[in-house]
Amino acid sequence: MYEIVFPGDLNANGTMFGGKVVAMMDICAGLCASRWANRPVVTASIDAIQFCHPLRQGQMIHCRAQIAYVGRTSCVARVYVSGEDLQTGDRFHCCEGWFTMVAMDAGGRPVAMPRLPVEDEAAQQLWEQGREIKEKMLTRRQRES
Repeated sequence: MYEIVFPGDLNANGTMFGGKVVAMMDICAGLCASRWANRPVVTASIDAIQFCHPLRQGQMIHCRAQIAYVGRTSCVARVYVSGEDLQTGDRFHCCEGWFTMVAMDAGGRPVAMPRLPVEDEAAQQLWEQGREIKEKMLTRRQRES
């Protein structure tokens, strides 16, 4: 997903409002997970967002998501956000985060997702990171109930 940072997207410091960035990340994760599951998904959890570099008016924002882990009815997508200064061409890492998405049937109930093949060491490391994020989310949920 690509978008331009407009004046209405800015906070009091003149940088892109973090909530707008998170909303874009959530949409990107949802699209990625829906395509993987071939069905609608809903957001169950947003974890570990790390903001590294601000976005400013007129810069381009680029969000991309990748499925890291798949459980029975949910998956964890890692979302990367980068920015680009369109006047200089400079590109920079902005932030990243982890989104747990749940596949839903027509009645709004969780439904099984297709398995994710783990074919190399990089995919295995990403799988383990995603599994750890999911386990931490479930632990927090258990403590809160």
